[in-house]
Amino acid sequence: MDKPNSIGLYIKLIGNVMTAHMDTCLKRYDLTFSQIGLLHLLKSNGGIMQQKTIEETYGVKHTSVIGILQRMEKKGFLTVSVDPNDRRRRIVMLSESTAGFFEEAEHMRDEMELTLINALSPDERACLLELLQKLYHNLLTGKDDANDQKTDEVDP
Repeated sequence: MDKPNSIGLYIKLIGNVMTAHMDTCLKRYDLTFSQIGLLHLLKSNGGIMQQKTIEETYGVKHTSVIGILQRMEKKGFLTVSVDPNDRRRRIVMLSESTAGFFEEAEHMRDEMELTLINALSPDERACLLELLQKLYHNLLTGKDDANDQKTDEVDP
């Protein structure tokens, strides 16, 4: 069990609260925080990706990604089709109905961030960000596992 003054414990608790809050906000779209992460990944890649790339990016099994994609396709957020150049591959694309959704999602994320940092001065915010970046990069140092390397880029 973590000590009451453990930095790791507080990072975990903050993450849990933020995820729960975002899940609550996203209920009206029938999405979870994890699913919106996938939508942002697709958006950052021009709205289209190979299913295999999604599996590799998240380091999850093929069957897990299929289940997530099927649920999200059923909800109308994306489409999955066979790659015309290689029928063994699947192409995942954002649906046109997600265009307006991202603006509102960005607004929810900005509100969450303000709630998180509103008790801090601008200098404290800058310092906290710098310290969190150091902690994050320190954890990555010396990692040679493929899944660990995939976390090098953080979606702002």
